Amino acid sequence: MEPELSWGCEWTLRCQWRALASARSRASPLHPPRGHIIKEHLAIATSFRVLIASARTEIGVASASVSNPRPARSRSGSWSIRIGSLLIPLAHAAGQNVVTVLGLRFMTDSLAVSAGTAGLIFALVKIYDGFLDPTVGAWSDRFHSRWGRRLPFLFAGGLAMPLGVVMLFGAPDLGSVLLTEIFVTLALIIHASGYTLMTIPGFAMVVESSTDPDERARLMAWRTYGNAIGALLGSTLPTWLLGMIGPGRQSHVMLAVLVAAIVFIATTLAVLLLRDAPRTAPRPDVAAQRGRLTLWRQFIVIWANKPFQILAIAHVFLLFGTVIGSATLAYFTRVVLKVGDAVLGTYFMLSTIAMVIAMPAWVFAARHLGRKACYMIALGIYGVNHMTWLLAGSGESIVAIGARALVGGFAGGGMILCAYALLSDAVRYDFVRSGERREGAFAGITTLLDKLSSAAALAALGAFLSAMGYVSSAGGVSSGQDTRVEWAIMMCESIIPALSMVGAVVTMCFYRLDTDALVAAETPALDPVVDPTGEPS
Repeated sequence: MEPELSWGCEWTLRCQWRALASARSRASPLHPPRGHIIKEHLAIATSFRVLIASARTEIGVASASVSNPRPARSRSGSWSIRIGSLLIPLAHAAGQNVVTVLGLRFMTDSLAVSAGTAGLIFALVKIYDGFLDPTVGAWSDRFHSRWGRRLPFLFAGGLAMPLGVVMLFGAPDLGSVLLTEIFVTLALIIHASGYTLMTIPGFAMVVESSTDPDERARLMAWRTYGNAIGALLGSTLPTWLLGMIGPGRQSHVMLAVLVAAIVFIATTLAVLLLRDAPRTAPRPDVAAQRGRLTLWRQFIVIWANKPFQILAIAHVFLLFGTVIGSATLAYFTRVVLKVGDAVLGTYFMLSTIAMVIAMPAWVFAARHLGRKACYMIALGIYGVNHMTWLLAGSGESIVAIGARALVGGFAGGGMILCAYALLSDAVRYDFVRSGERREGAFAGITTLLDKLSSAAALAALGAFLSAMGYVSSAGGVSSGQDTRVEWAIMMCESIIPALSMVGAVVTMCFYRLDTDALVAAETPALDPVVDPTGEPS
């Protein structure tokens, strides 16, 4: 004999079901639910699902919405999820930054690969990685295992990414530049695949880890700090190491092993800490529907969102300028400023510290001046700061270099914060217009555009340096570069990033989405507290 629901629970469920049916009947089949109808619909549906879960718990039946239900988490369980959420971005930021900062220069100055070819290799791998993102996202949505949907991908990424780092910086002497180029291309493909296997499922786990919007916001904060720590470990630590032991190939092998160990240990600890985190699973019909949605169709649907169009174009300008500036800096400090890699490490350390410290100030400014205005201000500060490199030269003081690092980090924090805050507005706008939840599709297309922008920037940098006569080397130093090459490096570190920021500012002038109007459309005046989107207001 099956157990029955208590009278009170059954009565409440029946009332909620009638309310849900009433909300559905008010939405015309010819006009999809919008505004307060959508909000009421989702709020009632959410309440109904919660009550069902509560009722099933009462009679001892597992909830169907969770593939591996667990008891309520203790405080220690919440902390394990927070620390695990910090370790994932720490791992992939460390592995990514070491390749972004030093990879291109290592190929040209230690492996004798021409600048044009090195830039092309990086670009092709970025394109591959960009198209891999939505594939991994859809795959992890449909994956089933005793460890859940996401953890196997995280662990696989924690193996692949360190392997790619060690293969790149530990590339053997194969006696042929062509064979070396093939080898490092394979290393970068493995590295990029590991990065994607960690980032896409890792971000999805934050959404799954809690039904409390405040807790999810805290998890995002932990991810931000993990990214900052990873950036320090992947940029400052390796460059300091090169400054102490020299720029030779053996030195690069040592730094690769060190960073690879950090990535592997951090990922393994994250998997262990998150093994008891809540795991969700979509209904089979929903998973099948997602699998049939092609990348091109996703792009068409997303691109119809006009605010997202403007933000995406501005973001392309931003990524093009920042990627060129970051990749060129390793050349700039060595060839133009003629300082050691320890100075480069100090620059990245100061920039990261300034970025983290500046976040509360940018949050305050965005609340009072508006996100669009703060975004444009940050873009302007970043561009002007890079223009000041035109005044720099050999013998530049460490104080002047450090000041630029602090200003650049301050502006970078504002750009990151406001760009993704505005992007969230565009996604919410899509929800208000259509009544559909397409956050995953927006994230996939945004990541794809990011990778394509980075690919274009690295290809352009390599081609420009090669055209200006950059001399590659196998000795770990940039020797014999003439004045044309110095001029080209100067342009890539100053004029080109500044012009990219100008392009982003001009593009943002066409952005018209009003945040207050969006909030008014999404949150009815009769119920200003409830936000069924699950995002903190």
